Amino acid sequence: MTPRPPAGPALTARAVPARLERIGRLGWVEARALLTGTTCAWADLDGFHVAAADRVPEHPLHATHLWAWDLRRCLRMRIDGPHALTALLMPGQDGGEQVLVHARPGTPWAKGDQQAGPLPAEAHALSFELIELPGPAPATFVRATAP
Repeated sequence: MTPRPPAGPALTARAVPARLERIGRLGWVEARALLTGTTCAWADLDGFHVAAADRVPEHPLHATHLWAWDLRRCLRMRIDGPHALTALLMPGQDGGEQVLVHARPGTPWAKGDQQAGPLPAEAHALSFELIELPGPAPATFVRATAP
């Protein structure tokens, strides 16, 4: 995922408080169980996918990252063979480790970009938000917002 090209002041990042939980390295079965009830996005050799958690493959993905979200949380998984380095972010939530993140509109890739293989129409049917954790160990979480 990449930030949308700037189109004016409305697309600038805004600061948002959030609760961060570093879950850590999990086996794929454990990581996949965390996805229950979320919508997921990932890019692999077959292209870019947006699917309900129950449609995520049971075997580890051939992808670098999987992003997942529901109404209150965002998950970020960096895939490392049979494991996933996992973190949970809850924008606007109190408790836990409080962080200030930058939220900005995003888009998967331009329609003809081909970085992630063929992009299905649903990849451009959703409006995405990138939630960036700045600092010495930056990370980007992704969620779809209303189109």
